[in-house]
Order: sequence, then C-alpha cells, then structure tokens
Amino acid sequence: MKVTFKRKNNAVTATRDSIWQKFEQANLRLQHKCAQWLEHKTAHFSRLNWILVLFTFIVFTGGCSIYLIVNSFSNNKSRNITIAPITKPTNDIPLKEKPLELNAIISKTEFEKITSFRKYMDSLGRSPIGKKNA
Repeated sequence: MKVTFKRKNNAVTATRDSIWQKFEQANLRLQHKCAQWLEHKTAHFSRLNWILVLFTFIVFTGGCSIYLIVNSFSNNKSRNITIAPITKPTNDIPLKEKPLELNAIISKTEFEKITSFRKYMDSLGRSPIGKKNA
C-alpha cells in the first residue's frame, strides 16, 4: 500500500514540477519579449532624454507622495472613517434552546486536578511508551 502511495506522490510531484517548469519558461519568454520591445522603443533616446524621463518620474511620484501626506494631516473631517457602535439587529431570530451556561469559577481542587491531568498527558507525550505508532 505504501509503495503505490509513494508512486502516486512521486507522479503528482513530477506533474507539479513539469507544470511549474512550463510556467517559468512562459514567464521568461514574456519577460524577454517585453524587454526587447522596451529596448526597441527606447533605442533612440539620448542621455538628455533619459535624464528628462527620470526627472519627470521623480517629480510626479514625489508630488503624489507630498499630496497624500499633506492631505492626511489636514483637518478635513468629512472624509475620515467614522466609527459606529455595533448594534443588535431588530429582526433577529431567537434560539429555541437556551445557551449553555458555563461555570466560570472553579474550585482549587478542580484546578489542581486539571493541571495534574495536563502534566500527565505531557509526560505521556514525551515517553516512548506513551506514544502510539501509526
């Protein structure tokens, strides 16, 4: 039984690997095509054109960042997120049964029983005899 399971597992991983390899190859082809297209479109750019493009990009992104920072510190309260309390809906359906009431207060002896049981279970988990072989 284990031999067939391992074969299936190997077949599944091999299929996954081949699908992943195909995806990586397609991704590399797409990146290569994109890079060649961009190189073709910008082949005629001079050094001055590149500096102008870089300057425009920096001014645009910097302007957007400054706008967002200034806008976030402004005192315009109309666009802020409002906090509303959670209310119980009026059309709720009552449950037929009462929910179980849990006794939150336990005695000291019950607490000691719980802690000793947890210690016992932990010791079983650590010992080789207490572990089950699957």
